Amino acid sequence: MLYKNTKQVLAALHQISRLTMTGMSREELARSILEAVAEALVYDRVALYLLREGSDVLEGVINVGCQVSVKGLKYDVNKDDCVETRVVRTGEIVRIREGLEQSFLTPLDKRRNAALKRSVCVLMPVLTERGIVGTMLADRSYRHEEISDDDIEILEIFCNQIGLVVENRRLNASNRRQIEELIELQLISRQMSEISDMEKLQNLIVSRGVKLGAAQIGWLLRRRGPGEKLRPVAAYGAAAEEFWSLEIKAQLKESSTSGQTLFRAVRRVASATGGRQVGVLSLPLLLGKREQGILVLQYREVAAPAELNIDLLKVFATQADKAMESLIFNQTLIRDRDFRDSILRSSPNAIITLDSSLFITSHNRSAEKVFASLNPDWRGSIFALLDSPVLRQALTRVGNREQALAQLEMNQVFPAAGGGQTAGGEKIFFVSVTALGGMPKTDGGLLVLVQDQTEKRKSDQELERMRRLASIGQLAAGIAHEIRNPLTGMNISLDIIRNELTDHPYAARLLCGVVEELDRLESIVSSMLEFSRTGILERSWVDLAVLLRDWLEMFQEQARRQQVEVLLRLPENSLPPVYGDREKLKQVLLNLALNALAAAREGGGEVVLSLGLQPFAGGHDFASDLEVCEDRPWLWLRVMDNGPGMGRELLEKIYDPFFTTKNRGTGLGLSIAHSIVKEHGGRLVVESEPGRGSTFAVGLPAGEAQPRYQRVEDVQSNTYN
Repeated sequence: MLYKNTKQVLAALHQISRLTMTGMSREELARSILEAVAEALVYDRVALYLLREGSDVLEGVINVGCQVSVKGLKYDVNKDDCVETRVVRTGEIVRIREGLEQSFLTPLDKRRNAALKRSVCVLMPVLTERGIVGTMLADRSYRHEEISDDDIEILEIFCNQIGLVVENRRLNASNRRQIEELIELQLISRQMSEISDMEKLQNLIVSRGVKLGAAQIGWLLRRRGPGEKLRPVAAYGAAAEEFWSLEIKAQLKESSTSGQTLFRAVRRVASATGGRQVGVLSLPLLLGKREQGILVLQYREVAAPAELNIDLLKVFATQADKAMESLIFNQTLIRDRDFRDSILRSSPNAIITLDSSLFITSHNRSAEKVFASLNPDWRGSIFALLDSPVLRQALTRVGNREQALAQLEMNQVFPAAGGGQTAGGEKIFFVSVTALGGMPKTDGGLLVLVQDQTEKRKSDQELERMRRLASIGQLAAGIAHEIRNPLTGMNISLDIIRNELTDHPYAARLLCGVVEELDRLESIVSSMLEFSRTGILERSWVDLAVLLRDWLEMFQEQARRQQVEVLLRLPENSLPPVYGDREKLKQVLLNLALNALAAAREGGGEVVLSLGLQPFAGGHDFASDLEVCEDRPWLWLRVMDNGPGMGRELLEKIYDPFFTTKNRGTGLGLSIAHSIVKEHGGRLVVESEPGRGSTFAVGLPAGEAQPRYQRVEDVQSNTYN
């Protein structure tokens, strides 16, 4: 025994025990222990070899008293046959003695002994609870002193202390690493929760997955729909297309089916690696039992790296699952909210919500538009806008849940305010009141829908007025035809009688009164006939598309009553104007549309109004004395119906005055329309066949603006059920 004394050994052990409580690094602490061993147990040199974490590589960590450093020396425990690896494999203590031929020494041992001048030494296993983690070498080759069994026994105590230090430092490092990983996961989770774009989230998942998995390349695979093939949606370290160079089909199928994380050596073909094998980890992203995707990580080596923490990746995968599901859910909520908001914004009706005190809590844009100009202080109580006993009763009954829906029509007079800046006058509203769904009775939340019927009522009145005018025109034409000719004959006869009654003054005076009354009747008939005529044109530039849109609403109302669908087709680009009398052209349109409405099958009929540019096409319907404008495009207004149609005999007579197939009417409508179109230098033609409906086309020379002619599209449609 060459150690100095028991007291020094115990002092060294105490010093080592105290050092383990400090914050020294593993290398610093190991050096202090080795120095204490060399000093207290009298060794020339002491070296420490430790297994690399998670691998079979034994590498030199530190040595004292040795001129040749062992740091960086590496041995493969399974491949390199030497005393250092033998101790790790077998757990036995190996003693090299000077001057003895020891059969267990391998050629590698002999070379190392010669290089390190190692002749008297002992190698011992470093043990922890996990097993053998390294080898400690103690050497007296310079002293040429034998190492006894007692020396080895004492040395074992110090070796165990080294094992405790190694394990303690490993646990501390593991704890620190776990804390760092948890902090990293928390940071990643916060980053993922802050992303509102799926593409950005997928890119973050794959980049953080590569980092946490200590990989070089990563792909995130997802399915576009149920039953679809997994495809890369995000990549890191390589292009998404490079994923297909991996022969990974079987591994993906197993991971997807079993939900297990798998690490396999797979072949990568058609790539810069020349087809060599790489390590691939497939990590399913599962939300419950539903697969969200698979994270694929690629490694340079076919073996999993020591720092790979599968459990950490599984936690990360769970967070990624939840982040994607949460984003999908939030995007769905946002789409639903935006859809509902768009409905509220685009609704032409005012929509208002009320609280239990009947104060306005929210409103849509139409409410702002309708009421802001009527009452600047409208955002308070509902009664600042609308007030009537019937409305108050409806709000009370619906608020108390006595009825689910209340509907009423009311007139409200709004005085002008602000020097006339705020619109006033009488408004007609149709009001619907209903309780807000999902709210308890005590909350009293109400939804109020307000439809401004003022303009519609005016339109209805205008339509009725136009119908009356049309009836008066028909009556005037009938009176002019049926009464004027008899009046003329009566006047002639009265003139003859008056000449014969020159000797009867009293009779002559009576006859003069009759003549005056007949003249007055003739004047009335002439006035009515003048009303029925087209009259002088008041020309201006007319935009027929605007004319159609302005007039359409009144016509749709009449069509709705007959359950007839009305379609308006206009070109995408603007059309040039025509030079004509707006009211007369409107009269032509009205006549043709009403005829089409009468011809359309009631309850399923269809009337189509279209407008477009076409080149001029001549025909026999043009008056010989009219100038035909062949040098510019023509605007064609077509009115089509799906009624019974007309045969050749009817088509030859439709423009004849007083010809009609209706039980009522004078048969002057198409005749007047034909005259008006002719006065505009245009053309009115018809195409019709029995059972296939009719199409009336009005052609008018267009203005100088000539946009490119293109296919027309449906721009407005109203279907009545």
